[in-house]
Formats: sequence, C-alpha cells, structure tokens
Amino acid sequence: MTTQIFLLLDMTSSMGRNKEGTMDACNEFIEGLGDNQRRGLQTDAVFTLSVFNSNIGLERVAREVPVERAPKIDHEHYDPAGATPLYDAIGQSIDLLESHVGPVMLVIQTDGEENSSQSVTRQDIVERVAEKTALGWQFVYLGCDIDAMEQGGNIGIPAGNTMSYNRANAKEAFADLATSSSQYLQHGSTSSKKFFPGAQAHRKKSRSTGNSRHTTSK
Repeated sequence: MTTQIFLLLDMTSSMGRNKEGTMDACNEFIEGLGDNQRRGLQTDAVFTLSVFNSNIGLERVAREVPVERAPKIDHEHYDPAGATPLYDAIGQSIDLLESHVGPVMLVIQTDGEENSSQSVTRQDIVERVAEKTALGWQFVYLGCDIDAMEQGGNIGIPAGNTMSYNRANAKEAFADLATSSSQYLQHGSTSSKKFFPGAQAHRKKSRSTGNSRHTTSK
C-alpha cells in the first residue's frame, strides 16, 4: 500500500526570522525523500506539503505527489505571517488524511505554541493522535527553538518521535528528518516510538565534543 507523508509546516510571522533557512531546510527534506528512488530502492510513497497560519488557515502547497517528483517550496508559497492556530491545523491535517488507504506519517513543524485555534482543542488532538496511533499512523513533532519533547508530549506524541533544533541549524535537522523518514519507508512504514534513533546518537556524540547543533528528545 502507498504511504502518505504529510508535512505540516509553520508559516506564522515568527518563522520569518529565518525564512530562507526554513525554505532551504524544507527543500533538503523533500530532496532527501526522493533519494530511495534515485538509488534504485523502491518505496511506494506520496508527499503532501501544507503550510498554516491564522491568516490562511491551512493550505496545501503539494498534494499527494510521488516523493521522487515532489516540488520544492518557493517564495510564492512560503510567506510567513499571522499567529499560530496549531490545533486547528493538526485537526484539519488529520481530516484530510482520513480517506487515505495505507500507512500515514504526519510531521508537525512549528516554532511556537498554540495561540489562535478557533474550533479544535488540545484534548481533541490528544484523542485523535491516540486513535490514529493505535491504527498505525506515525506522528512526528519538530520544534524550532522550543522544547519539542514537552510540546509534542502535550498532544500525545512520544518523546522518541520529537526533535528540537536551533533556528540556525534547520537544514541539519531536516536532513535528520529525511534520513529517519527513509528508514521508516524502507522498514515497511511501520510506526515506532523511536523515530529518531540516528539523530539521538548524533546528539550524544555532539554533546561529548561540546558541539551540539540541535537537541533531540531522549
């Protein structure tokens, strides 16, 4: 069955502080997703990229395209503004994925806490994440300059599926995301509570040398 990889990308005003870096990092991830096919490793997967803020709600930039043909994000489709209706955006993303037949990986990226949702509560998200996790969905949480382990945990995402990173190191964090996503696909899109084992190992090594570039949950 076809795996759906859905990236929910924060496009709120605070993300404008590193707009170019975020775009480069996102495109690094998109390019990395297609590496399996370019290396001749067959993985049946499609990619959806969505952006969100309080001005536009949720908007799909790319919709269910084969990962090896996923388009890169550009200035036309990434213009940070507005506040953070995070719960609304996650709820809408899950709604859009309901009809997909096959494994689902939903990646949530944000640099701030919920502050403007109108229709979905934290408890709603906790319940829906639990429901979909039980059905085999993979949830991943990336926090830019925030504690992803705490924020992801608040909506029911296991610590091993969260990563915190510094804004200046977005590209490295998204490269780690691409690596873990490729491993997820190669292992049959089986959900796990330890999505980032490679990144965790890197963190331990970096800390031992005093040159940690980003923080991954324990």
